[in-house]
Amino acid sequence: MFSNFWIPSIFMGLGIAIDVAIATLARFRDPSMTFKSWTMPVAIAHVLLPAFGYYTWWGLGEVFEILVLPLGLIAFAMISIFIHEAFSEWTDVKPHLSLEPILGGLLSFIDKRSHGRMMMILAVSMDALWSGPAKSAQAISGNWDWVLVVVSFFLAGAVVGIVSEISLLAAKWLNRVSFNDVNKLSSLLVVGKFFEATILFGFGVLALWNGFGIWIGNGSLLYCILISLLLMTIIWAYHWGALIRVQNAELNS
Repeated sequence: MFSNFWIPSIFMGLGIAIDVAIATLARFRDPSMTFKSWTMPVAIAHVLLPAFGYYTWWGLGEVFEILVLPLGLIAFAMISIFIHEAFSEWTDVKPHLSLEPILGGLLSFIDKRSHGRMMMILAVSMDALWSGPAKSAQAISGNWDWVLVVVSFFLAGAVVGIVSEISLLAAKWLNRVSFNDVNKLSSLLVVGKFFEATILFGFGVLALWNGFGIWIGNGSLLYCILISLLLMTIIWAYHWGALIRVQNAELNS
């Protein structure tokens, strides 16, 4: 129970909370970020969006068994595109593939009505939406019943809320101190992005593996995270200079 439910659920929560922590710390000069305006809506978004993504995938897979493989492929593709788009932003290059055509109109409409705050909240919550299909694979691997699935959404949301509030307190502290070397903070934020991408892509690999589950059996979360870790280590090592440069520019802006 502990290894099949609690650890994967907490890992998922941490994986989708890292970008929240990064976004919070990177905006430590913004005094308008509070529990009510930031932590609470972010936590709620990280409960509702994975649930929407999960039940869409789970429902289709249950009703149409023939769709299990294409759903696994699509889940892997969406998570991969999201990470590619995020990484392109982190290195200040134009992404080759983007989810913007699908989401851009909706986000722009919402942003006009919320003066930018909702855009920021949704931006750091999009990985939670794409984690929903991966959670479907996770639930299959762990043989979760519907109660555990529902609890997992709230558990992940609670982890995100805790991480967000701790980051908010840290951001307020950062706003009161001066930095002689912004590179240290940039390095921490870039490492945080590394773990975010590693964990999220690990769940994408799990979704892909389980898509082929009828032939090769359900995947192991540990092995999928290790595969992701190896790939992300190579990518981060190659692009480390660009990642630091762009992060420095964001902190100094």
